[in-house]
Amino acid sequence: MATIVIDGKEYPLADGENLNVIQAATRAGVEIPYFCWHPALSVVANCRMCEVEIGSKDPKTGEVKMIPRLTPACQTPTRDMTVIVTNSPKVKENQRMVMEYLLIHHPLDCPVCDQAGECSLQDFSFDYGQANHRYVEQRIVNPRKDVSDKIQLNQYRCIMCTRCVRFTREITQTGELEVIRRANRAEIDIFPGRPVDNPLAGNVVDLCPVGALLNKEFLHKQRVWYLTRHDTVCVRCSTGCNIYAEENVGKIWRFRPRFNPHVNDYWICDEGRYSYQAANDPALLGAMYIRQEGGLHAVPVDQAINTVGRELERIARDGGIIAGVLSPFLTVEEAYLMASYLKGLNPANVLALGPVPVRGEDVTFAPDLVTGRGGGNTSFLDPRPFTIHAEKCPNRRGVEAILAHFQGEVIDFVSLLERTAREAHQGLYVTLGELAPWIDEAGARDLRSRVAFLVVQDTRPTPLAHLADVVLAGATFAEKAGCYVNADERLQYAEAALPPRDGSLPDLDLFAILLGRSGGPIDSRDILAELAEDVPAFAAAREGRVSEFGVPLSGHETGPPPRRFIDPWMGLAQTRAGRMIKTNEMYDSKSH
Repeated sequence: MATIVIDGKEYPLADGENLNVIQAATRAGVEIPYFCWHPALSVVANCRMCEVEIGSKDPKTGEVKMIPRLTPACQTPTRDMTVIVTNSPKVKENQRMVMEYLLIHHPLDCPVCDQAGECSLQDFSFDYGQANHRYVEQRIVNPRKDVSDKIQLNQYRCIMCTRCVRFTREITQTGELEVIRRANRAEIDIFPGRPVDNPLAGNVVDLCPVGALLNKEFLHKQRVWYLTRHDTVCVRCSTGCNIYAEENVGKIWRFRPRFNPHVNDYWICDEGRYSYQAANDPALLGAMYIRQEGGLHAVPVDQAINTVGRELERIARDGGIIAGVLSPFLTVEEAYLMASYLKGLNPANVLALGPVPVRGEDVTFAPDLVTGRGGGNTSFLDPRPFTIHAEKCPNRRGVEAILAHFQGEVIDFVSLLERTAREAHQGLYVTLGELAPWIDEAGARDLRSRVAFLVVQDTRPTPLAHLADVVLAGATFAEKAGCYVNADERLQYAEAALPPRDGSLPDLDLFAILLGRSGGPIDSRDILAELAEDVPAFAAAREGRVSEFGVPLSGHETGPPPRRFIDPWMGLAQTRAGRMIKTNEMYDSKSH
């Protein structure tokens, strides 16, 4: 076990652990400010904000020898008996001078800047800067420009940390961004005719520590301190990226990546980033409907649910067969209750997996750990490959595990259509939640003609919903809490970010009511605990608990424990006063 000394106190360091000084100090609860460093990118040490005093202690004599000059903490590895001083007058004066330098040409436009409230310059200027401004010469004002259809570059706010440039060179390896000119005339720019339009482009906005790169979709829409953040999971593909859903006044305003070293690292793709708009769609179903007198009419929620229960029970009593379509957009808890309900009516009822949307092929971005990194990897935390899956649903594997448990086989949607063509099915209960159109009018009419009673549970009007006997308005991905199983067989928990829309109910509550379970809203964790006891495939989630980074269904993690690192200014705007205590702790497994 190695030992390091930080500001006069000794701290243990595991043998073989590769941490730089910033990471080691953060673990000890000591803040070292920085701008340019990021654990997934190469170390350039060009902001100079993290410079500290570095030395070594002789384990035999106790003599401490310090390097005469300040050293960047981001590029200095920690070793046994490394001595680090972060609070000396020399360090504090350097931090003050660096902040003064960075603010020489920076405009005082915080009141109108979208980064206000989550800006490192604001935080570090308050903590390490000075109140007076000595620069009286004319400031350089660089132009504002669009680097893509969705990203605006406010060059006059840029501090040249080059995080965005390194991201496009090392992570996506598309290289759209570059530094042009030199010295105080240096700017970030794109190559002519090459906008930043790679599938991960939006991450440069998250990486920017100031208000230079901004998301045009979010620009001037909300102040970040009004937003409430929820830990959830992206449903746009089977990768299952961990994200923050940020909402205010009943509306999602943006998605941002949430660190998970087993899934998406620090990134999300643009398809997932902008999918929050589907949760705000004004065309979402706002009522339950029953077919009466030849047309669909809005009815109270209880009337619609009672009609479904009464008709399906009648079919079961008469010996009829009901087919249930379990959407791959359902959570595992919802799929479990739906399967329990339909099989409870009649064990001969048929359960099938809903349509699985697939577009294109998987796309993987494998970070380059050598090229452009000074001849070697000096990131101290290796970034993992990022895959955008062609399978555009979040929970096919979870629903398949439920189907296999309840009926011993997985019937896909095409096979179900073939069955309904040759065998009589008196009822059909279809759950959807698909974000893109999945059936045309001709296909809907054909499917409707094969059954006597049709229930459609969805979030938006579709050709099939227009032909249903009962339409149940379910929850969008933002309105439900529960677990999904991603492409790597990892079970992950997603919080609900929004309350249910007027006239709708979460799918879990709809199934619970049909099952006769009373007592108010259903807690997905209670259902998960029940599911884990009943279905062996989910035994890893016993007691309804899933760790922060999810749990593999196998129950066994591979590789070393993950290490967390988050930019200190990316914590909740309302609680960043104590950011070093909570936001930047190294990984300590916790449960929701």
